[in-house]
Amino acid sequence: MAYFVQALLVALLYHLTNTFASFGGMVFGRYTLQRPLVGGLLVGLLFGDVQKGLELGVAFQLAYMGAFAVGGAVSIDVGVVSYPVMAIAIINGLDTGTALAIAAPISILTANLTHVMRAFNTVCTGIVRKGIEEVDYKKIELGNVILPQAFLAAMNFAVVFVLMYLGTGAVDSLLAVVPQNVMHALGLLGGVLPAVGMAMLLKFNIVGNWMFIFFVLGFMMVSSMGMGFIPIAIFGAALAFLYWKIDSRPEASTASASANVFTDDDEVEL
Repeated sequence: MAYFVQALLVALLYHLTNTFASFGGMVFGRYTLQRPLVGGLLVGLLFGDVQKGLELGVAFQLAYMGAFAVGGAVSIDVGVVSYPVMAIAIINGLDTGTALAIAAPISILTANLTHVMRAFNTVCTGIVRKGIEEVDYKKIELGNVILPQAFLAAMNFAVVFVLMYLGTGAVDSLLAVVPQNVMHALGLLGGVLPAVGMAMLLKFNIVGNWMFIFFVLGFMMVSSMGMGFIPIAIFGAALAFLYWKIDSRPEASTASASANVFTDDDEVEL
């Protein structure tokens, strides 16, 4: 019974990340709850292993931070990674590399369910159109809100229960059948994904070569000083706040604006 309640809560959290009408909108759902770091914390709390949840959350966050929908094309389901896959990894005691390797095909497979949802929505639009023609507000609400949300909820909850009830045994069977050298190779492959995610993060966020000093500083704090993630995060937040305060000073803004203004003595070469 306890496991059923845990699976139900995981399904609810996954549903909130996978619906456009979740509480707080897409900012709270897709752009906050769907992040693997948040999912690792919540699933770790739910299954009583916060340390393992955060460990997996950090690795998944690095691996999937560059995943986003372009023009509505969803190629990876990050929510299924952050919740049901995270729960399976904690329950089965999977290491980070193996969990990452298993998460990849599952996230690609469930991402295709978006097309199933959109196909069903085309049926609902027919109901809405008919309701508009008949000026039937109940029919409009049925086709525009009730049926799409009910179908999406049923689909999301089914995904989680299939993965957590059938998937747990399937993962155990897979780990027993697959040779150790293959599992080792999958672990190495999964270990590369965080490096790819970090490279993408640096490419988008580093706008000047001097900013690499922050990356070097963080690397030194982990490798040489042995600091944990929470102290580094607090130090990084304080450093970011100081940088923002310095950069937003009035004299800094004035200097930046004056640098872009031509004076009467300036000559423009054609």
